[in-house]
Amino acid sequence: MRYSAQFVIPVLLALANTSAHALDTPQLLAKLTPSIYAVRALGANNAPLSSGSAVVIGPGQLVTACHVLAGARGITVRRDNVSYDATLEAPDVQRDLCLLRVSNFNAPPVGLSPAAAPSFGQKVLAAASPDASGVVVLEGSVAGLRAGADGKLDRIEITADLPPAASGGGLFDETGRLVGILSARRAPGEKLLKALPAGWIAAVKERGAAAMAEYRSAAPAARASAAPAGSPAAPGTADAGNVSPRVGEVWRYELTDKLTGKRRDVVYRVDRVEADRVTFNQGARIETRDGRIERINTPGGGEFESVSPPRGWVPEDVKVGAQWKYSYKQAGSGLNTELTGEATGESTMTLPAGSFRVLRLAYKGYVLRPFYGFSSGAGSSVPYQAVAWYAPELRRVVRFDASFASKYERLDESLVLVEHRFD
Repeated sequence: MRYSAQFVIPVLLALANTSAHALDTPQLLAKLTPSIYAVRALGANNAPLSSGSAVVIGPGQLVTACHVLAGARGITVRRDNVSYDATLEAPDVQRDLCLLRVSNFNAPPVGLSPAAAPSFGQKVLAAASPDASGVVVLEGSVAGLRAGADGKLDRIEITADLPPAASGGGLFDETGRLVGILSARRAPGEKLLKALPAGWIAAVKERGAAAMAEYRSAAPAARASAAPAGSPAAPGTADAGNVSPRVGEVWRYELTDKLTGKRRDVVYRVDRVEADRVTFNQGARIETRDGRIERINTPGGGEFESVSPPRGWVPEDVKVGAQWKYSYKQAGSGLNTELTGEATGESTMTLPAGSFRVLRLAYKGYVLRPFYGFSSGAGSSVPYQAVAWYAPELRRVVRFDASFASKYERLDESLVLVEHRFD
């Protein structure tokens, strides 16, 4: 579906009194449209992964929702037939806000609302560019204000309806000032569009830098051996009798693109353990204590996360000879996935992190992937293969291989556990 600049008025719950400085519809469209852009996350071979929107907030700087960039190896900012390469300047994954930097980019920035929170029933405008062909502006009102655990504003709920590619767009007051950043993802049963408070934007750089510093601050003397929790400590290492999961626990993998030979580290660090919930990487990944996936907010582990079934690659109580089927939409891209899995055998696997008893879980099936250069519309079913080696003693996949090939793109990659430690 293609959108053009328009103003659609849904049913409103309530309207705040119009400010003396409120702009009329043509003025708002003229003011907001130049500052709203489409964003595309690119994967292997520059294949599109997902699409979203972004708001210009400074010279060469835009803000978007981090989940739009899930698993991206490249980022573009687009308008009509013009595309700009973008880089990730600062992430705040826990709050789902990311700053982008674009060179030689002179679009006008928007102004931020000075208010800490909008008023219930206040008239607001949701602006986004779902497919780069124009800007959609919808009028609605504030239907809910949700507080976080600290008692401060955590989410703004509004009466407007936009597709998932509106995520990263802006929520504005009647003067055209930025109130929030749209998060158009909805859980089953949710009807209201959500936005993240614009007041969070000022803290993105500081929070992102703090998170990166924390991940890189591991002291070699504090590193534990790769042996399972509860095993005797290896000579010359710190006590490995830590209970897993534990805050500061780190699982480091190496992701290898077999087609290009490029390698990069993928680190999962435990930030919080609350009851049965274990939070990694500022909320990018959330598991239960037994290693089951609860939610992947920002996939960063290649195909292992971006194509992951909703509860992960390992069925509950899996045994050699078991077979199962998965049919689902990928969380990051929404692509339809049909896979058949089988536990084909048990063996001992030696990796850089150590030797482990593993179950081999083989997958074959199809993924409905978009035609090259397009993130929506018609696509083609591409044969897909993956193998997960699962170590029951660790409750963790220690190696994951995936591959596919179509007329437009190919992928062959491997994710391998290289280190397990307690910082």
